[in-house]
Amino acid sequence: MHPSSLMRGSFSPQYTTDFQTDRILPVMKFPLLLAALMAAAPAFADELSDSQNAVQRTDRAGQKAQGKVEMLDDKAQAIQAKYRQLKAEKEQLALYNRQMEIIVASQNEELASMDRQIAEIEKTERGVLPLMSRMVDSLEQFVDLDTPFLPQERQARVALLKDLLTRADVTVSEKFRRVLEAYQVEVDYGRNIEAYRGQENNVSYDFLRVGRLALYRISNDGEQAWLWHKGKNNWVALDSGYMRDLRQALKVAQQTAAPELMILPMATPASLKETSGDAS
Repeated sequence: MHPSSLMRGSFSPQYTTDFQTDRILPVMKFPLLLAALMAAAPAFADELSDSQNAVQRTDRAGQKAQGKVEMLDDKAQAIQAKYRQLKAEKEQLALYNRQMEIIVASQNEELASMDRQIAEIEKTERGVLPLMSRMVDSLEQFVDLDTPFLPQERQARVALLKDLLTRADVTVSEKFRRVLEAYQVEVDYGRNIEAYRGQENNVSYDFLRVGRLALYRISNDGEQAWLWHKGKNNWVALDSGYMRDLRQALKVAQQTAAPELMILPMATPASLKETSGDAS
């Protein structure tokens, strides 16, 4: 090929001989291929830039989508945790409600029992109040008929009980306790000895009570003594021979002397001598 043909830019194909196959092959000139490549380079660069931009946009979109997925996953986990919490609270509330139902049922039973007890108490009160009234009346009669020791004190106790039974601010149980207490005091009188100072017909005496067996009246000068005679309902004078033992017994009852064996008269016909009148 002649060099002048290249300089003229001839596009005529050249032929060469393939000595092995004896064929003639067309060969494109190198300058033409280079020129074609140079002409296509800008378009290829634009396409490459567009592809890169598309890849970047796709990458950013993927990152954004990944962020949304992670955010949704966090929300899902939070919702699941909240669900489990609410479920546990629901179970606890159900258990609490069952326990409260048991407690309420027990309280209702207790209230019903209390209502029954109140009804029984009211019924009992209707029977106890008349009983206490009869007990106080019996106590009053007993004091009036008994040996006349501490008459004012014992009569005042009975009067207090009568007033107590009429008071609405005192419970039935307290009223009953006070009545029983008064009975107990009367019982205790029969188990001890007592000395006290009292008056009869405006005259002062020393009195000696030996349980409920005997009641003695001794003059202040210690020279005279009397014994209460239940059968005669009156005082009878005692022989002066009993005075020493009576004075000693009085001291023992007053706790000013040690106890000792003493002989005291009792209300028997052989040991009593009635005075011509009462010793007023």
